[in-house]
Amino acid sequence: MNILAVGAHPDDVELNCAGTLAKYAKMGHNIFICTATSGNIGSATLSKEEIGNLRKQEAANSAAIIGAEYMCLDYDDELFYEDLDVRINFINMLRHCKPDVILTHNPHDYNPDHMLTSKIINDIQVMLPIGHIKTMEAPCDKFPVIYYFEPHKGLGFIPTDFVDITDCFETKSKMLLCHESQKAWMAHAYSGFCADDTFLQDMKTMASFRGMQCGVKYAEGFVRANDAYRVTPSRLLP
Repeated sequence: MNILAVGAHPDDVELNCAGTLAKYAKMGHNIFICTATSGNIGSATLSKEEIGNLRKQEAANSAAIIGAEYMCLDYDDELFYEDLDVRINFINMLRHCKPDVILTHNPHDYNPDHMLTSKIINDIQVMLPIGHIKTMEAPCDKFPVIYYFEPHKGLGFIPTDFVDITDCFETKSKMLLCHESQKAWMAHAYSGFCADDTFLQDMKTMASFRGMQCGVKYAEGFVRANDAYRVTPSRLLP
């Protein structure tokens, strides 16, 4: 299968579903990772261009660990709005990947970039096969299944599906640690909520918590989009 993970920012995918992606990759599936923005406000010292380029390189390094193709649509972090060009670019990106499964943000989250990314994916899923919607990439011949991953900090989130990532947890950790620029930035931007050492620890805590809920050491939780053209009679998560 073709598996696509779409995050608003570099590091969103690693925090929320990199273990599942690593598991898919071990099974021989094709993995794509896309970020809507470059994360170009994520530094207190570098210019927007500098930190944007650095974060895209960190995301590419992370994707390479599992042999995934990384793409960035290069919109501005926290100033991401939808218009016709944005919608067409997202449709074109999905048509390039031809996904069977999409992992993306929960529709309800603290960050507007997260919520808009989720909304766009949900909106365009049924548009992918429509020939009259013109993009550089050809229309798809199928509708992908959508799974929403954790909102930030997991508040109010009750998974419907779990993936045991115990055997891929070290890979998930390595992928997240590629985002070296964000450890100090999170402590700077969200002082009182984050410290330099919580970037990895928060991820480990959540993976352990979801693992406890389903009886394994580490897990990732998802909610499957349960709408027309988004359901199948079989499980597609690994």
